[in-house]
Amino acid sequence: MANSDQDWRDWGETEPYFGVLSDERFQMASIADNRDAFFTLGQATVEERLATAERHFGAFARGSALDFGCGVGRLSIPLAAQFGAVQGLDIAPAMLAEARANADALAVGNLDLALSDDALSRAQGPYDFVMSALVLQHIPVRRGLGILARLLELTASGGVLSLQICVGRPGSRAARLRYWAQCHVPGVHIVFNLVRGRRLREPLMQMNPYPLNDVIALVKAADFGPCLFDHHFDGRFATVHILTRRR
Repeated sequence: MANSDQDWRDWGETEPYFGVLSDERFQMASIADNRDAFFTLGQATVEERLATAERHFGAFARGSALDFGCGVGRLSIPLAAQFGAVQGLDIAPAMLAEARANADALAVGNLDLALSDDALSRAQGPYDFVMSALVLQHIPVRRGLGILARLLELTASGGVLSLQICVGRPGSRAARLRYWAQCHVPGVHIVFNLVRGRRLREPLMQMNPYPLNDVIALVKAADFGPCLFDHHFDGRFATVHILTRRR
């Protein structure tokens, strides 16, 4: 498999918004006209997750929040309107620079941004709300499970974890074979980029399915209560949004 960290540094330097949400509206050539739509989607996600958490688990503290894989601030900026302090972590310096520019443009003063690593060593938890969406699926599973264990550790007692993961690629056999070849056979992904009219060196956007039982086992071991699952299937990928509260 390619180096996923380097892939996301590349996305940050070339297509930071499209790298977060793969919609043509959010390519750099179009983002000036669609930036508001991009952040409106992020705000809707944050508001829905918080409302669902309070509806099922009751009120919880709003002192601090962590956004793992914050990208250009799609979730971090709306989180900053809901919490006293927000920490955004990302592996790509260019993503963080764009997030800072977006936050400054909106006069968001309670958002701290820092480079991430697998140990989340720059996180200053514990946090009342820990969120990660559209991130772990792009990280190989063994590494991602280790990061998840750390996110669980960083959630405060009584705090809430909101997590989105890919749990399956139930497409056709041909589609699965194509993806395998793009991951493992040198040159195949470049050919696909050429056919699709994209940059020849545009990195592969990994979509790694996580074993849901392993994720649940980590959550239980960290003394969290029952999980709320919200399943989605877009025709190619099966994903799950998980909400759970630490006891």
